[in-house]
This record gives sequence, structure tokens and C-alpha cells, in this order.
Amino acid sequence: MRSAVVSTRWAFLTRPDGERDLIDELGPSANAEKLDLAVVTSAVRPRGPDQTLEGLAFARQAMRLVHRISASDVETLAKQAARALNRQLARRPEGWAFQLVTPEGRDARDEAVRTAEALQEPLRARILAQLSRPVRDAQVSASDPGVRWLLQVWVLKKTDTLVGLTPAQDALSCLAGGRAVLERDPEAPSRSGLKLEEAIDWVGIGPQAGDLCADLGAAPGGWSKVAVDRGAKVIAIDPARIKISLPSRRFTHIQESAFDFAPPETLDWLLCDMAWRPLEVAQLIAKWGRRAWAHQLIANFKLPMKRKAEMLRRVLTILKRAGWQGLRARQLYYDRDEVTVFAWLDPTLTQRGAKEPFQFRSRSGERSQPRARRAPRSRPRPSAEEKPGARTKPSKQAKPHARTKPSKQAKPDARTKPSKQAKPDARTKPSKQAKPGAQTKTSKQATFGSRRKLDTKTNRTRDRDS
Repeated sequence: MRSAVVSTRWAFLTRPDGERDLIDELGPSANAEKLDLAVVTSAVRPRGPDQTLEGLAFARQAMRLVHRISASDVETLAKQAARALNRQLARRPEGWAFQLVTPEGRDARDEAVRTAEALQEPLRARILAQLSRPVRDAQVSASDPGVRWLLQVWVLKKTDTLVGLTPAQDALSCLAGGRAVLERDPEAPSRSGLKLEEAIDWVGIGPQAGDLCADLGAAPGGWSKVAVDRGAKVIAIDPARIKISLPSRRFTHIQESAFDFAPPETLDWLLCDMAWRPLEVAQLIAKWGRRAWAHQLIANFKLPMKRKAEMLRRVLTILKRAGWQGLRARQLYYDRDEVTVFAWLDPTLTQRGAKEPFQFRSRSGERSQPRARRAPRSRPRPSAEEKPGARTKPSKQAKPHARTKPSKQAKPDARTKPSKQAKPDARTKPSKQAKPGAQTKTSKQATFGSRRKLDTKTNRTRDRDS
């Protein structure tokens, strides 16, 4: 039996395949390492801008370690855990809640799961029996707003258990193991709506009655249904078909690419669950921020690459530079290879209004409203023919100065191969009817000058000619 005090370290729960991402996110200074499946430990407490652990995206829940206990049986383990927790709680009789979990990735037949089930009630009873009345009376539910401390027990194996006492604000989640258990709506077209519901519970705010939302990448309609069910009006943008029927007075479907859409007015919420490359989606959302098209954001970024932490940092940097503030990122329980991001826009930007007209563009033209055209100029622009010095592209007919390949009917000055009917001055091969002294090809009817020469010759020549 061994009980080791490790109060200087922190432990984190993550996805079964997310240990590497969490270690990368913690950085080299944290001296982080994988302790077990879905469990990572760190030598130092990571500090965010608000001095909490909210900056961690790939951790489900955090624990400030008090003891790492190994025991040969359940009863001995319960006694050791109760003694350690009672010693810590005696100095802090504030609102506390008890949690006992098994990290993810273990099925019901795993010995850790069976140990946790057997340990649940004995450990709880042992703790309560050994606490003073003020401490016992301070016990609350983990979901109670007055909870200040979490007494956490993580069962890794039958003989290996982590025990910790953690401030609720540093635990990342007051849910056991950071797992949200939500009931799926039987009318929902997919499980994607659970991601939005969990995100709303995580940030504590979401679309409500009277809000106007845009849902980018809406198909098959899971996120739109959640927002409509909460009373909001939704403009769904996706070329694909929405697989559910929603009330038309609070739902509009624009079958267009999200990259070609601009909202009709300033919106309360931008919802985005696009199955697209994360940097391109980040640039799209950044455009919404620069143009002040929405007040608040909940977006889901797909991260199928191996180095998810580095890609997430690049995405958040793009959003921050575009004016989005209060950025929070978390790989929630219903997220797979993806991360949910929440942000809000600087109120000074939204009060100033959008930087571009509020019209959405549509290739089909049926649902879109055309953008306002500019007023015509008082002095019309002259055409290319009217401009005296305008340099225009010459047409195919009659280009006076164009250097083109001459046609068969060459121009007077063109140097081309003479045709059979040559001009009088052309030097060509004389024909069979040509006279002995002629240098050019002549016709049978000689010219006036040549006939005069024939008259002055001998009778023999004249007789032959006649």
C-alpha cells in the first residue's frame, strides 16, 4: 500500500487520443507528460490572462493533485482517500462537491470502471462520516452556483487512483470528467445539434427569443433547429438541402455558399459549423468581424491534422486581429476532431454599423436583393471611338498599321508572290507567245508601240505577221 503526496502537480483529463495535443498546448515549460490513457500531468499551473485555466482548449477537466494512492482492495483505498480529503477540507469549509470518475477510453468490462462503481458509495459515506459538521453542511451539488471546491477522485486502475481538491474556477468544468450528458432530440436531423447545446451550456449564453442568427453551413439543420427552438430567427446558408421542416416565419434557407453571403442587417449571433478547411473558415469569420456583421459568435472548427494545437493558435490569431474579443476555445465532449470557439465583437464596431451594405448575394437571384447601384455620372464617359487619342484594340478588318500576315489578295505595296496575271512591270518568265526581244509576258494583242515597230521591218516579217 502506498500513498504519495503530489500537491505540486496538476492533472488533466482529455480525449483518449488527445494527449499529444494537450501536451503541445501546455508548452515545454509545463514539463507535461502522459500519465495514463486520456490523462496528462503537468509540473506547473498554466496561467491564462485571467489567472485561470480557461485558456486550455484540449483539456476536459483539471485537478490539483493531492495524493496518488495505490491500494490492494477497495476498502483500503476508500480510507486513504477519505483521510486525504478530510485533511484538506478542514481548512476550507466552503461549498464543495464530490466527484468520482473514470477517464474515457475504458469500456464497462475494464477493471477501472468496476473499481469506480464499487468505490462510489463506500468512499462517499466514509468522507461524510469523518467530516466536521460545518464542512458536511457545506456540501452542494456540482451544478450549484455556490460550489467553490471540487473533491475529485479519478480511478485509473484498480490499484491506481488520483485524489485532488481543486478550486471550481480552475477545474475547467464542474461536470464529472467534463462530460456533458445531453438527450438527443428525436426530431433532430443529426447529432450536430448536441454540439451547439453543449456550447451554450459551456459559455452560459446563446440564441434566445427575438435574436437574429445566421447559420453558416447549416445543412442538415441541427444547429438551426436548436436556435429556432430557443425562440430565435435563423437565416440558414448552405447549398445543400435542409432535412427538417421549421416554421417559415422564423426560418429562411438561402441555398448559397457561405463565402458569397452578406447579412440583411446586423445580427445577434453568427453560428458556424462548416465542414471546411479551418484557416479559410477563420478568414470568413474574420470578414464578419471586420465588417461588424454580428455581435457574438459560436463556431466549430474542424481539425483533422495531427498538430491541432498549432492550427488552433493560428485560427485564434486570425479572429483576434479581426476584432473578435473574449475568445474561448474548448474541445467539448460532443466534439470529435474539432474545437468549439466562442467570441464577441467589440461594441464600438457594432454601434458604428456595418462597413458594407446589408444585402446577401445569390447566384440564382431568386432570393437575393440586388445591391443599390451608384447614381449615373452627370457627364457620361465617352466611348472608345469618341476619344481622339484613345488606344483601342483594332478590329480584324482593315488594320492600317497592323503587322499581320498578308492575305492572298495582297495590298499594293505588299511583297507577295506574283499571281499568274502579273502587272505590266512585273519580271516574270515569258510565255510561249512572247516575241524574241520582249522581256515581259505580253498578250496576243500587242501594244500600239510594238505594232509600229513591226511596220518598219522587212516584207518577210510583215508577211509572216499578217
